[in-house]
Amino acid sequence: MIHIICGTATIKDAEEFIHQLNEISQRYDVVIQAVDTDLVAGRKHLITAAERAIRSFREKTNVANNLGMETLLYVAGSRQIEKALQFGVKKGCNNIALLIISKSEKNTDSVEQELKKLISECPDVADYTISKKEKLMSAFNITQEEIAAAGEDKIPDLVLERVALRNIVRKLNQ
Repeated sequence: MIHIICGTATIKDAEEFIHQLNEISQRYDVVIQAVDTDLVAGRKHLITAAERAIRSFREKTNVANNLGMETLLYVAGSRQIEKALQFGVKKGCNNIALLIISKSEKNTDSVEQELKKLISECPDVADYTISKKEKLMSAFNITQEEIAAAGEDKIPDLVLERVALRNIVRKLNQ
């Protein structure tokens, strides 16, 4: 099961915030991954990344040793942890998505209630908006030529393509 809570959070200490998420995660036996939504091209981007991460663990093709980091690698469309960490939360004001990955619906409501105490909920911060265009083009190496060929409204699809290509690049390099 994949659930997403979106909003804003002013983070004074990123390590402490992640520590809080880890405590909640352990308490309820779920995976929680925080993502900077300024680099997200919509909820489908987040769901696709989580689904691919889950599949990679099932098929034993994962790069990271935990599902949260594997999910972040897929969000970033990368196999490099250093690049994926750029998609995580930082000190200061963050537009944030909290992905909850659980084996069942049990306790999901409790997890969501605890997480909602850490952010100011705003469901649309993960949505693609034109204000994200430049950041997404840079983060996913989307060229002006691709935009000219596909159209600006296809940027979310181009991002999803990068997420999907992560596996193909891995297979070609083997």
